[in-house]
Amino acid sequence: MASASPELERFVRDALMRGHPRDQVRQALLDAGWSAEQIQGVLDGWAEGAFALPVPRPRASLSAREAFLYLLLFSALYFSAWNLGSLLFALLERLLPDPADAQWQAMRLNASMRWSVSALLIAFPVFALLARHLAQDVARHPIKRLSPIRRWLTYLTLFAAAAILIGDLTVLVYNLLGGELSLRFLLKVGVVAAITGTVLGHYLRDLRREEVAGTAPRATGRRVLWATGIVTALSIAAGATVMDSPVRQRLLRLDNARVEQLQTLDSAVRLWWSAHQTLPADLAALAAQPGVNLPRHDPDGGSDYRYRPLDATRYALCADFATDSGEPRARWHTPVVGEWAHPAGAHCFQRSVGARD
Repeated sequence: MASASPELERFVRDALMRGHPRDQVRQALLDAGWSAEQIQGVLDGWAEGAFALPVPRPRASLSAREAFLYLLLFSALYFSAWNLGSLLFALLERLLPDPADAQWQAMRLNASMRWSVSALLIAFPVFALLARHLAQDVARHPIKRLSPIRRWLTYLTLFAAAAILIGDLTVLVYNLLGGELSLRFLLKVGVVAAITGTVLGHYLRDLRREEVAGTAPRATGRRVLWATGIVTALSIAAGATVMDSPVRQRLLRLDNARVEQLQTLDSAVRLWWSAHQTLPADLAALAAQPGVNLPRHDPDGGSDYRYRPLDATRYALCADFATDSGEPRARWHTPVVGEWAHPAGAHCFQRSVGARD
């Protein structure tokens, strides 16, 4: 409903009180230059009946509860849309890897997808339940379609979606003119366009139907919500398939902790060598130094770390590992390599003070 001025509202009220027919009032206002939409909006505020005086209809008002529900609804919408796009971006980067990407860029995708999946599992059900609840509430009380907070947040969402869509198309044209297009880039542009286009189209259509016909498109809203839910569920399933399982991620974190603690022991051995020009006899001698607190026990309660000299300058540091660092941590993931690479099970790293000191 278009906003009406106080003068228009007073005129309609006074005209109805004096018994003028609605058609006559409408025509007089049209002749004066008021729009049909403004006129109808004010006339709808008065009930038609046989009572001597015009009876006002209930008008939309803003309550704290309603503001809370709509703020939560649109916050969940923004959060879900952002993380759905982030998850789809990460999946595209896994499916279509770029040889120019550094290894750390591939490794960060697992954490990025884990966050996006977690966010969608929480935020999207909140959005869906609130959208359903508020739609049912509006169906029972049609006047709530004119809620100020609902309309303001809807138009703010339309603005954000339109701005993102315009920026998305601008980036597409920019890269097209620069000859830097790739399939992965085009698919990412398509993801942004699909998400923002769906939000923009749904809420714009919802507002237009309310303003023109005065009816809420509930069936269309349900279809859009179901379609969005299916896409979100499929994206979450794809992300969960690509990511390491929670059990494996814990094992990987424990192995990373073991490597870090062995590196601490390695540094302590080198410091001993620098001070004594000989290797320590065992870990007990190394740990007995004043002010030294070395990690000697497995973080998960397994076998303690082992150390033994091999000759005058070489020594071994040993631990039991749960995973093989050379195996892919997830599908399409680059295997880990380096001087601290290890197989699953008991493994000893042969180190030498002469190699670096």
